[in-house]
Amino acid sequence: MARPRKKGRRDLPINLYVDARGFYSYKHPITKRTHGMGSNRNNAVSASRELNSILTKEKDLVSSVLGEKDRSVSEIIDYYIFQILPQRDYADNTLKLYTEKANHIKEHFKQVPINHITVLEIANFLNLYPDRSSNQHRQIFIQIFKHAVGKGLVDENIAEKTLPKIEKKQRKRLSLEQFELIYRNAPLHIQNAMDLSLITLQRRSDISKMKFSDIKDGYLYVIQEKTKKHDTSYLKIKITNELQLIIDKCKDDIDSPYIIHKRKLNNQNKLMHKTFVSPRMITEGFSNAMKKSGISNTSFHEIRALGIKLYKDKGIDPQKLAGHSSSKMTKNYDSGHDEIRWIDIDFDKWF
Repeated sequence: MARPRKKGRRDLPINLYVDARGFYSYKHPITKRTHGMGSNRNNAVSASRELNSILTKEKDLVSSVLGEKDRSVSEIIDYYIFQILPQRDYADNTLKLYTEKANHIKEHFKQVPINHITVLEIANFLNLYPDRSSNQHRQIFIQIFKHAVGKGLVDENIAEKTLPKIEKKQRKRLSLEQFELIYRNAPLHIQNAMDLSLITLQRRSDISKMKFSDIKDGYLYVIQEKTKKHDTSYLKIKITNELQLIIDKCKDDIDSPYIIHKRKLNNQNKLMHKTFVSPRMITEGFSNAMKKSGISNTSFHEIRALGIKLYKDKGIDPQKLAGHSSSKMTKNYDSGHDEIRWIDIDFDKWF
């Protein structure tokens, strides 16, 4: 039972409060946020009554019984995290990122009914984050409202009405001259990783996992981690003379199943082979070589962009090799069958 109001405040409209100094504030009945209303009693009372007439609409009796229309953001987010995301077949890092962003939304809106949220409130929330992070949160909001529309909880996807922020690219493109300078300052296993990335256009996570056993009948078989559910992610790359030279360079006296490897004195991850070079180790090795070269604002990932440029300069379309698709991506499995469709990449020449 609500505590009775003190004498002198009983005639105030609901949601309107006054402090000891005589200043009025209005508590939003949905978001529970407090808004200052000044010290003029008549103005505060008038504004509060108008706000109450808009914000405290009587609930629909049917929806109140069914409990559908007033599902809280917190409920929807929990369903999204535990039911929807696991079905999307995202890579682990993507799943972790989306879960983190969804929890930010949950913490901010909490028990606010999803059908009471406005475009302005979403826009104000997105403005709390820098460009890239804001757009990531916006994408989560769009997915959540898409689900809510499908369940009949809201009539439209208002998250799509917010404006995405223009992301400013921080890192610089890597030139061939910079690549060669960093290469000279890098240890052998990082040089090998750079060579493989430049010629195969694969990400560090995929390069890290490449094994000598992935080489069969003159081809290097690669299952790309980031886009593993799409038909551009199962690659069958022909071993050309140039690629064979890189693979041969990776063979040494270290007994390792991995193409990119190094001898380790202490292996903390007992689940991985002692010679395994993780994506993080590739990034750190490249960054150290970059610092020695006096180069900044670039990354190992930029080797892909450089490789794409070099291929295009030679008149070669690198789209399949990079794992990019300009049309809508489809599943890796034909309907009713479990046979993986490998993408054949057979260039007559490399750059």
